Amino acid sequence: MKIKISFSSICLMLSCWVICAPDASAQQEPKWNQYMFNDFFYNPGVTGSRNAISTMVASRYQWVNIPENASPRTTCFSIHAPVEFLRGGLGLLVVQDEEYFNKSTNVRLNYALRIPLRTFSIGIGVYGGMLQTSLDGTKFRPENPNDPLLVASNVQATTFDLGAGLQLYSKKWFLNLAANHLNEPALQFNTTGSTLTYARNLFASAGYQIPLGKYFRLTPSVLFKTNNSVQQLDYNLMLSIGTRLWLGGGYSQNDGVVGMFGYRMRNGVRFGYSFSQHLGDLGTLTNGSHEAFLGYDFTLKLPPKPQRRILTPRYF
Repeated sequence: MKIKISFSSICLMLSCWVICAPDASAQQEPKWNQYMFNDFFYNPGVTGSRNAISTMVASRYQWVNIPENASPRTTCFSIHAPVEFLRGGLGLLVVQDEEYFNKSTNVRLNYALRIPLRTFSIGIGVYGGMLQTSLDGTKFRPENPNDPLLVASNVQATTFDLGAGLQLYSKKWFLNLAANHLNEPALQFNTTGSTLTYARNLFASAGYQIPLGKYFRLTPSVLFKTNNSVQQLDYNLMLSIGTRLWLGGGYSQNDGVVGMFGYRMRNGVRFGYSFSQHLGDLGTLTNGSHEAFLGYDFTLKLPPKPQRRILTPRYF
């Protein structure tokens, strides 16, 4: 009972902070432990990089068993593919994030210019989209229910969202740099007079593949993310066995430890699962976090490019 009361107090403070503050700033982007497989979520520069129509559905159930069914839940769907006449790729990302009293939906249209070089490739991407957040006032428990800044029902607001990213990658390594919510979108709730501003989120990730004999590959990677007020580093180490199975683990700064595995089936379907156990006081309140994804790449059968005729300089 003591834990439940403590959590209720936290929810109350968050509710008042979001609704009552004239200018409140939102938290970081939803967390993904398997960021090396879901890099399209963070970085529009990834768009069209797989030379296929790449699709993925991912879901995260965070802080399981928090009282009052308040555990954050995130679901996303993505699809992107190369488009030859645009010299790059196009993509769509839809993300829904629920956190107790608020729900946000982010829809992004991505474009990336792809530049193949001799030993690696470059992707320079941008996205534009819609960001909508709704607040459920029925879940607020204020000390003063007559406060005019509080709402007793659902309210929502919609605004424009913008981001950009850079990807460099080869068969052995990758580097991602991205900035989401570049325009720091502000949501105006007319019924309360409050403004909720999404802080600019910056991401940087890198990884390198180390061959271990004929059938094994070890890939250490790191992800850094910040919204100027909160910074976090994720460290991961993944072991690939053959071309189908991978196992891994990692540590998330100020959060906890994570274990993951995945498999690619013969028909091309790939799936992955991770479980993270939180450290500190949060670990005593919850039963960890679960995350899973399912992906498939539809092979593009492009017509062969016509060979370019080059005349010898002798006949110019």
